[in-house]
Amino acid sequence: MSTTNDHDTTATATATTDIVRAFYEPFRTGDTTTYSEVLAEDWIDLPLAPGQEQGPAGMAGQIALFRHAMPDYTVDHQDIIVQGDKVAVRNIVSGTHQGAFMGHEPTGKRIEMRTMDMHQIRDGKIVTTWHLEDFAGLMAQLNAPADAPTPRAWG
Repeated sequence: MSTTNDHDTTATATATTDIVRAFYEPFRTGDTTTYSEVLAEDWIDLPLAPGQEQGPAGMAGQIALFRHAMPDYTVDHQDIIVQGDKVAVRNIVSGTHQGAFMGHEPTGKRIEMRTMDMHQIRDGKIVTTWHLEDFAGLMAQLNAPADAPTPRAWG
């Protein structure tokens, strides 16, 4: 039997999940205007990429770099887990390497990379994001011979 508290908890978890899903949309579309709605002005991104500034503007710059390198960049959520004010997300990101990226000239290869993110939500906005990306796996794909198959990221 559902109680009001169960309903409130479910509604809060759904709203929180929607905020976090919106965070990933710019990776697909390139439109970072949603960050004014979902990221706190003093949002903290840990760790920063080389040359990235802290805050929403720094993330917008990273989106531009990813989208330049892989215009068809997509994020496939494998798991989204909400607990309290934190949301854990396990993703597989993919795209076709069509622009310079991390010192690699375009290869035309389709890549996949695993990522893990933890977002902290306060007052309806993401205040902190911690993340890990499998850049070693990505580099192995970019350095592989042109006819090597793209390994399927475990999911």
